[in-house]
Amino acid sequence: MPEAGDRTERATPRRREEARKHGQVALSPEVAPVAVLLAALAIASWGAPLALARSRTALAGLLAASGPIAAHDDPVGPLLVRTLLTFGGLLAPFCAAAALVGSGAVIAQVGWSVNPEVLLPDPSRVSPANGLKRIFSANGAMNLVKAVVKIGLVAAVAYRVLLRTGAEAIGASGMTPAELIGFTGTGLRRLFLTMALALAVLGGLDYLWQRRRHEQSLKMSRHEVKEEHKETEGDPQVRGRFRRAHREIARRRMLTEVKRADVVLTNPVHVAVALRYRAGEATAPQVLAKGAGELAQKIKDAARAAGVPIVERRALARALFKSVKVGAEIPPALYRAVAEILAYIYSLRGVAVGERR
Repeated sequence: MPEAGDRTERATPRRREEARKHGQVALSPEVAPVAVLLAALAIASWGAPLALARSRTALAGLLAASGPIAAHDDPVGPLLVRTLLTFGGLLAPFCAAAALVGSGAVIAQVGWSVNPEVLLPDPSRVSPANGLKRIFSANGAMNLVKAVVKIGLVAAVAYRVLLRTGAEAIGASGMTPAELIGFTGTGLRRLFLTMALALAVLGGLDYLWQRRRHEQSLKMSRHEVKEEHKETEGDPQVRGRFRRAHREIARRRMLTEVKRADVVLTNPVHVAVALRYRAGEATAPQVLAKGAGELAQKIKDAARAAGVPIVERRALARALFKSVKVGAEIPPALYRAVAEILAYIYSLRGVAVGERR
């Protein structure tokens, strides 16, 4: 197991994906509640007058209907259901917005990732021993310090806001009830908004700290990076052996194709190119095999063994070797030169056949 000091390399994409699968992400628990609080304040500032008006109407209807119901001994169940539905409809937008904003704050931090493994029951999560370890660990101590700082900061901010509101409340005795309600709403909105902004600053700092801590926990040693590279890409020595084996198989297959060629063009020593042309198979002559050095010699040996003519054409052999891949047709610029050679080869074959006849 590598020491923490040996982990100097940034985490690889595979390491990050594995960590995400196990629920290891940079997530601050402070961000989502602050986002929900700010959203609730925004919605309340926009929809509070409408919600209060509808609440007043619903309450007046409840009080107006309760008298006849009590006088006639009617059941109050339907009235209560209608009242609850009315107030529930008023609260539904707040609840839906809080759920959406809270979910969005979490997704913004860790991205969208559905991981069923995290939802499976894990006895270690509810183990008292593990719980005590988390409480008395360095991380638990840091969480305690953050909680104390958060409480102290929020309390200080709230005290300053309340102090300012208290000074303004001296003249509240002369206000009408409507003005007093507006003054109280403004004070509460100012108090909650200031507290939410203070918590937002703490949440942003906590997220940066959580992200840095997460990156540190994902760091890898050079040995781990090499081992992961071997697992994903394969051992370089094994890959090299496979490449050599593949080249050898391709070379043998190419040499077996030489016997199907019409002619082999040579340099004459360094390069050899085997050509074949059949009108029904291709629109132009094809390169069946090509090689330089030792491979060129093997091509010529295979041609002699199969009775394929070998013709020395230095410039043409070099041009075909450099510009045409094995199995491809020759370019139009070389049609005439190759056609002359093939015509010569075909004429020789025709004479030989005539003599045998």
